[in-house]
Amino acid sequence: MPQEENKELNLILKNLSDNLRKVVNFGTHILKWDIEKKRNGRDKNVPSVFLRNSIELGDAISLLIEKSSIDPAKILVRSLMESTFSLLYMIEKDEELRSHSFLICRLNKEIKYYKQFIKEEEISKSFVSKFIKQEPHFELENHCNPIEIKKVIEAKESLLLENIYKEVNVEFQRTYNKNKKRNNNPNWYSLYDGPNNFENLCLYLNNTILYEFQYRKYSENVHPNSVMSGFTIAGNDKADILQIRNFKECKEVFYNGINLLIDVYREFIRMRLPEKQKEFDNWYLNYIPEFEKTDLETKFNYAE
Repeated sequence: MPQEENKELNLILKNLSDNLRKVVNFGTHILKWDIEKKRNGRDKNVPSVFLRNSIELGDAISLLIEKSSIDPAKILVRSLMESTFSLLYMIEKDEELRSHSFLICRLNKEIKYYKQFIKEEEISKSFVSKFIKQEPHFELENHCNPIEIKKVIEAKESLLLENIYKEVNVEFQRTYNKNKKRNNNPNWYSLYDGPNNFENLCLYLNNTILYEFQYRKYSENVHPNSVMSGFTIAGNDKADILQIRNFKECKEVFYNGINLLIDVYREFIRMRLPEKQKEFDNWYLNYIPEFEKTDLETKFNYAE
């Protein structure tokens, strides 16, 4: 890790971070408009939660860029892709149905998780057996409160029986049983014969290029298959380990963060806040010169 600060590099990174933060900041205005809008009916703000998550991820990426933590930022860019593409799918059409699909998938997964802690449940046997192999005298009751957990399960199961969720829960069970091995925990967007995985979701949204060249690439940072990228050739039969907080590809992460956020803002405004289209257009027209200025001021030659 560099012990002496490079002032020129710090200015570049701060410039990139500040510019991305401007995009994040505008997103908070969209979120405020969306929350304040009066919508009749229940669960109308599920897309708002997705938007908030995307904004928060964008903010975290901007902080990591400023500190030159570029490889960790790639993990968040990958998460940002998942969040923004999920939101784009949710609001594309049948928003209420897709919002309920998300909620029902979440409820079923939570119920399944909590049932692992109840001895009488079949799923608990395999769950406990994992611990007994490591600790023969393991007692589940010493690590949880079954009475309280049963109350939580009952509350969540009662939600599944509500009229507004019944149909979607039937569809969840259908999707779950189509192929138990593959769909043991189906994605919410897989319901009603939707994309069965994130790759197909990207294909559906015409984002295959981003999936192949960024999401798949950044998967290595998550799993972490890219650890060898920490080496660099330093001559014949020699290699050096790169510094911690290596700033290489900071511009790429910067571009990806901005493009993902602006794309989802544009669609979110179009589908949920059309009355704010003028505000978005005015902001975007003012932002473009700022982006171009930042892009020009942050050019550097990595090889130097």
